[in-house]
Amino acid sequence: MRVQEDSFVFRTIKKSDANELYRLLNDLSADTKKFFHPHPFDLKTITKICTAKKDHYFVMEQNDTIIGYSFLRLFGYATPSYGCCIRKEYQGKGYGIALTRETLKKAKELGYPRVILKVYKENEAAFKTYKNVGFEIVGETDDKKQYKMEITFIT
Repeated sequence: MRVQEDSFVFRTIKKSDANELYRLLNDLSADTKKFFHPHPFDLKTITKICTAKKDHYFVMEQNDTIIGYSFLRLFGYATPSYGCCIRKEYQGKGYGIALTRETLKKAKELGYPRVILKVYKENEAAFKTYKNVGFEIVGETDDKKQYKMEITFIT
């Protein structure tokens, strides 16, 4: 299923998003939280994210409601690491692919030549999404539980 680009707004996160992002992250299903845990989901951490300057954080909105969250985090390196999540009632409808594509488009605009990520092998939906948009497996974590993936942009 392909989500229409005009059915959502993709934008940089802002300070006023903190409470709604807090609700989105804390309402994720237990299965999603098992795979998506890039940072604590407390309000203090989320408020810092909403005002962060060194990394890039984004939201996907529909009808003025945040339905997705993504990031390009640098962790002190030149290559950003990607992650995302979708509000549970919007999962399985193509929004993850759309959010990933929009975030990758932004990475290109920001001048990054590639993006990396790690995905749990048992997280089949996320793995399928990443393969669908062009990420390739380049290795695995030491514990063998996650694939390391990357996408390189042709310039």
